[in-house]
Amino acid sequence: MSMQPPPDGYGYGYGAPPPPWPTPTPPRRPKWPWLVGGALLVAVVAVAALVVVLTRSSDPGSESAVAASPSPSTVTVTASPSAAPRAEADPPAPRAQASRSAAPSGFPANGTLKVGVDIAPGEYALRPTDSLGGYWERLSCLTGDFECITANSIVQGNSYVTVLPGDVALRIEDLELTATGNPAPATGPARPLPPVSASEDTDPQGFVGIPEARCNHTNPAVAIGQTADSLVVVCETGAGRYYYKGVRTNDGAAIEIDDPVPSGDGFTATNAGVQYSISSSALVISEGSTVLAEEPMLQYWSR
Repeated sequence: MSMQPPPDGYGYGYGAPPPPWPTPTPPRRPKWPWLVGGALLVAVVAVAALVVVLTRSSDPGSESAVAASPSPSTVTVTASPSAAPRAEADPPAPRAQASRSAAPSGFPANGTLKVGVDIAPGEYALRPTDSLGGYWERLSCLTGDFECITANSIVQGNSYVTVLPGDVALRIEDLELTATGNPAPATGPARPLPPVSASEDTDPQGFVGIPEARCNHTNPAVAIGQTADSLVVVCETGAGRYYYKGVRTNDGAAIEIDDPVPSGDGFTATNAGVQYSISSSALVISEGSTVLAEEPMLQYWSR
């Protein structure tokens, strides 16, 4: 059954009466489909971006491209072509010069030193570097002949050698050389020596003005002798040891021998199998049982 509005006043200028029931409200549309869709879209975009980043990080070509790309730091640290060779070539020369000048003594312990090239004339202190001692010889030539040796000596303790301007070389074995600063005598060895008198031209160290026949420094002489061809002197060190020095007057060839042995009123010195015996009667040079020279003594003094 349908309900009809009342007849009073309806359609005659009066307002329509209120409806007998409330007007129904249209239903709201649900919003969750849009929210869910937006979240899914954001997730898809994030996953796509992550895939792109991972792909680029695993691609070596992209790393080299990034590394090769110019940057301010790359430009500032790149060396110019002209600077690179200088960085490699300049340092070695100063290092080589420093190593040459850093040698502690300047002389080897073994070898032949040319006078004026490897060693300067002058006096040198000697110290053996071997427990058995060392050896030196002054040379007038470098041919290897025995005649080249103008003086030689076996050194078993601290000693001295004077390199003369006329020497060609000094050969040493197992010896440390140290310059004392004392100059060599102005006269060289290759000269005839003038005749001397043991009473007038000697002093407590040997022959005056002839370093080849004179004791070193303040060492006193204990024997002095002169023959027609030789000058000899035996010196005593502060340690109570002796050394022998002799010089040939016709050419100035000299020899120095350590540790001569007292014998009678004189001494006997031995060098490489050759014996030099001095006494008030003669200077005798021998090798084994062979007498090489016998020179009568003209002047002789012993303590």
